[in-house]
Amino acid sequence: MFKNWRKVLLAGIISISLVGTGYVGHDLISTPNVSAESASKNAPGYQKNAAATQLDEIIERGYIRIGMTGDYKPFTYLNPKTNEYEGYDVDAAKELGKDLGVEVQFVSTTWPDMLKDLQADKFDIAVGGVTRNTARQKNAYVSQGYISFGKVPLIRAEDKDKYLTIEDINKPSVRIGVNPGGTNESFVRQYLSNANVTVVQNNLDIPGLVADGTYDVMITDTVEAMLYARKDERLYAALTDKPFTNSEKGYMIPRGDFIYASYLEMWMDEMKLQGKFDALYKKWIE
Repeated sequence: MFKNWRKVLLAGIISISLVGTGYVGHDLISTPNVSAESASKNAPGYQKNAAATQLDEIIERGYIRIGMTGDYKPFTYLNPKTNEYEGYDVDAAKELGKDLGVEVQFVSTTWPDMLKDLQADKFDIAVGGVTRNTARQKNAYVSQGYISFGKVPLIRAEDKDKYLTIEDINKPSVRIGVNPGGTNESFVRQYLSNANVTVVQNNLDIPGLVADGTYDVMITDTVEAMLYARKDERLYAALTDKPFTNSEKGYMIPRGDFIYASYLEMWMDEMKLQGKFDALYKKWIE
């Protein structure tokens, strides 16, 4: 018993001594508070000024600006007859506006300029067949995926047994038409450097140029390839069951806004749960 009391007394004397020197006040009291504050600031979702979110700005102004290229069926297409956008992601964007309680304003962009335009605050969100990848995620926030796809060759039906592998296409004799600035061109530059590649500014022109023999191959996504093959019997969407790549489409917003990103992810979850993405798939893709 005496030994135990002696230990308690000794501990008390040491504590008083440390307080007197200021050691406890600096290291044993202040440090845990600093660590807790630092940990909270580095925690996922921490935002220094919670009010500074683009979500509130969109709601307050009464409209959301939707950036899209208008050249990528079936996700986005600027119909020259009506001068209106139409497609899977056009309808999805209208759903987003309705759920936010705001109007939708479509803003024209291009694949080479999409990220720069988003960063320059020309629009609030980029949609229209935007591929999820780590390169984009370095400079923006790309949402969860809503549809899977892969890169495949769109070719003439008469050549359906001719271009079955990368090696079959990656030859100087093979003429490839590709749109600039997107993942189609990135794929071609990385894997088909030996082919005869021509950059075609308007993505909508390439399928017809393949069909009429100007080019042999268009590298594009499974969804777009199947769409054009259904519309033109001269065309064939090859390897759709075993594409060269596996990816997903998502929506892209400025990075660093946890509140805005959280709303977008929740909205997409609800679109899936309520079957609205399925309905869009049936309308525009099946």
